[in-house]
Amino acid sequence: MPRQLLAVVIEPSLPLAQAVSDVLRQRGYETVTSPTHAGAARQVEQRERVDVLVAAVPAPGEEHAGAYLEEARGKNGSMSIVIMLSDPNEPLDDAPADALRLIKPFSRQELTDAIDRATGSHVPE
Repeated sequence: MPRQLLAVVIEPSLPLAQAVSDVLRQRGYETVTSPTHAGAARQVEQRERVDVLVAAVPAPGEEHAGAYLEEARGKNGSMSIVIMLSDPNEPLDDAPADALRLIKPFSRQELTDAIDRATGSHVPE
């Protein structure tokens, strides 16, 4: 049996985290959500692989914007990443160059398109 694909959502706003998780589940991903990068790291430390990361950067209360991004990418070199930004001018020096950036606020369609572009997939309606 093939391995269940895993997506991690880091977002302090519960309604937004749920919307992101819904879009990912529609694409066949199991999702893990956390309001912080540190919390996400703890939740998935025993997992073999993370396939997709959708993360608010920076997460409130965390000083180092790319802390979990660095750790996750080190363990999952081919992981797709979508970074959700409240400030389009936020410096992303720590983020991987191929991470897709999505500026808040955004529509569900913009979120869906960003996830599809990041993962190279599309679910027909």
